Amino acid sequence: MTVKPRTVLAVSLSLVFAVSMIFASAIVAEAAKPQDNGAGKDVIALSNGFPSGPHFNLNVHGKKIDWNGDCLPGGKSINIPEYTDGLLTDQTIQFLSNQKSSVTDLVALDPCSEQFDGDPAKVQLPYLDDQGYYVFARSAANPNNKDGVPSTIMVTPNGVLEACNQNVLADPDNNFGDLESCYDENGDLVDTIVLGLVTNNGVYKKTYQEFVRYDADITGKGIKKAIDITGLFEWTGAVCSVTLDFDGDGVLEPEDFGTTAADIDADYGDGNMILISSEFISFLVANAPEGTCTYFDEEWVFNVADLVVQSQKVDNDGTKLWQVRFYPVASTTFIPTE
Repeated sequence: MTVKPRTVLAVSLSLVFAVSMIFASAIVAEAAKPQDNGAGKDVIALSNGFPSGPHFNLNVHGKKIDWNGDCLPGGKSINIPEYTDGLLTDQTIQFLSNQKSSVTDLVALDPCSEQFDGDPAKVQLPYLDDQGYYVFARSAANPNNKDGVPSTIMVTPNGVLEACNQNVLADPDNNFGDLESCYDENGDLVDTIVLGLVTNNGVYKKTYQEFVRYDADITGKGIKKAIDITGLFEWTGAVCSVTLDFDGDGVLEPEDFGTTAADIDADYGDGNMILISSEFISFLVANAPEGTCTYFDEEWVFNVADLVVQSQKVDNDGTKLWQVRFYPVASTTFIPTE
């Protein structure tokens, strides 16, 4: 992944992890009862590939390009075009989690992607604890696209879109938990936020995931099972003090340290003259003043600040239903698939 170091949004270094104990009462959805493997242990891989246990459901529906349905907030479903190829605007889903929020159930804050209302679909995920979730997904509904081949959907994380922390002194009424973005209705940063820098967008453990409706090589086509996509939400990167932004342009880059991307690549990379995230982070570890950066390695992305908005680009080729389930790590017992 080759990117120029840049800021997605400013965040502070003081990370406070809130713990909620109200999850169990908020969830009614259960997967099917797990089978027994003969050794007295439950088998997680069921016929549909989803684990067993409490979870949050999200249904992503593929709609005709001229669909004109309800885009009001609420529910657990969002709508994207059935076919995204050729559209002028990328179709994206934003996932939000606010550690200070009292939200206890998954909710679609904006159930429509860009094609239908001009902005990304947006889903708020309850913050339970710093362990995060296991995430599984699969395609369902009609198996073929318009050309008669298996329908597919591709999901690619775009990095951290927004991240910010509550400044308790500047927020005496404790309204931070009500925020669904680090910006207000006028597009301005709210004044309850302490600023810092998120470098490079970071990188994700899994950079993309494609889903196919069925396996054409199997007799009867064979419905595809759910896939572990937790890696699309596990982020590696650095959160640094805004004081490192020497030129004040809101971007943390080699020039702030009096050097160039090529020089950093030569000293901390492969010498190909292209600076990537991991090389810039290695440079920061060695050169940033002590205490000015916090580093994360394959971290549940919503742990890096009090409020985080992550964006995922969705490419759809005929998928009418994409099912996503979020299982709390704290209450799910199994070993995830790499």
